[in-house]
Amino acid sequence: MTLCTAILAQNMPPNVLITGTEVDEGAAMVTVTYDLADSENDPCTVSLRASLDGGTTYQADVAMVSGDVGTGIQPGNGHSITWTYDGIPNIQEVTVMVVADDGHVPSIQTLVDQVDMQRIAERMNALSIPRHHSSHVAGLEAVRDSLVEAFTTAGLEVGSQDVTFAGSTVPNVIGRHPGLEDDSQTYIVDAHYDGVPNTPGADDNMSGVVATLEAARIMRQYRFRKSLRFIGFSFEELGLVGSAAYVLNGIPAWEEIQGVLNLEMIGYYSDAPNSQLVPAGFELLFPAAVAAIAADEYRGNFLTVVGNAASQPLIDAYMSAANTYVPDLRCIALSVPGNGQIAPDLRRSDHARFWDAGMQALMLTDGSEFRNANYHQPSDRVDSLDMDFLTMNTKATLAAAAMLAEPINAGFDTHPLGPVGLSEHVHTFPCTAEVFPNPTRDMLQLRLGDCAGNRVVGQLFDLSGKHVAGRDMRPGTDMELIELPLEGLAAGTYLLVLTMGESSTSLKVEVER
Repeated sequence: MTLCTAILAQNMPPNVLITGTEVDEGAAMVTVTYDLADSENDPCTVSLRASLDGGTTYQADVAMVSGDVGTGIQPGNGHSITWTYDGIPNIQEVTVMVVADDGHVPSIQTLVDQVDMQRIAERMNALSIPRHHSSHVAGLEAVRDSLVEAFTTAGLEVGSQDVTFAGSTVPNVIGRHPGLEDDSQTYIVDAHYDGVPNTPGADDNMSGVVATLEAARIMRQYRFRKSLRFIGFSFEELGLVGSAAYVLNGIPAWEEIQGVLNLEMIGYYSDAPNSQLVPAGFELLFPAAVAAIAADEYRGNFLTVVGNAASQPLIDAYMSAANTYVPDLRCIALSVPGNGQIAPDLRRSDHARFWDAGMQALMLTDGSEFRNANYHQPSDRVDSLDMDFLTMNTKATLAAAAMLAEPINAGFDTHPLGPVGLSEHVHTFPCTAEVFPNPTRDMLQLRLGDCAGNRVVGQLFDLSGKHVAGRDMRPGTDMELIELPLEGLAAGTYLLVLTMGESSTSLKVEVER
């Protein structure tokens, strides 16, 4: 069970608690009962979704529903939804989700205003270190671990994809924030985290990595209609190897990538005349853009938004978001014909692998060596960058990703339909688990050991079998302490059921008042 709400919307999102489920396999019907609360007492739009893969995605057909579902549902207890299902071979393996949206759409400007330049600078200073698969392995591993830690701390679904090249294995690090209405539709924010030998790689590409981490930190606090993935790609410097592996083998069959925002060197800024070079031939391909650069005396004071012709809708969306939410940022867009083979300088980052696969993608860049003389040099240090410029680029990318994924002010709860307890196929629970204090009053602490990175579902039941609370957990360390709030529960004995995959265990919990 996952009880989750956005925490920084303008008004508090609704609170949903599934209180029971009943399956009538003879009639092919499921009844879900739930309580709905809203601090402003707003009527809500309520929907039912269903997962056939343990809660990873919610894409089962739930078109035939009736009861307290749809628009205008008033807050209160004892609501119910009836779902007439069809074509599901084992309904006991289904997980249901109830989503309630009160219509108060979070302001994208509210998200943008949370971008913290001091945090960006601190991360830049901490992570701008030599990192290479053979010459600076420790640095590369440290940055990889920082990505995993940041995504885990943000509360994303964290995973990785091992990529082997040149005798080394370096993973793509992936954080997912599922959408609440159409989780198959996905937007990606990414940056490569490897570097060339003997350089701290501040602009190339710690600037992109830190912007990705900041966007993930803020956006995870909100809910969206569509899904977001935040990715640190490996082996970019050796030929876009990590992104090639992801496009080939890393995208689930059910997922539809709607757009990619690839951050590739976004921190170098110069307002000096003639600080921006233009590759040969660009005046023929992009006459308006080159004319705008020339009119400003070739100053390197803008973000270049690079897309191919098929990505024009994504270019338009990014430019609209930047102009609306970061009006002080100057952006110049380039739309290259085909997949960019006519302008090889515009294919030199991970977005190109998505172009080749027919997906919309942008490269967001300061122009690399056409502006920054420190490119691939030991002098590519943090003190050569402009933190204001890097912060504005982070804001624009966050705004574009949020606008595309569509924020909503919604709460939700999930619950598996299968019976509580051990099935006939018993699997030993692989984690250690203990709760304290026990007896407790308003807060239970759960310590999980030896299951870092795994998804553990905790469900609290009273002795009549009523589902009263719970949490979806993904421990980030091998001995993680997790808090489970118990406010409002009556005194008595409860059963905490912990499930990981097909394995489960139960712990008795005593609540006193």
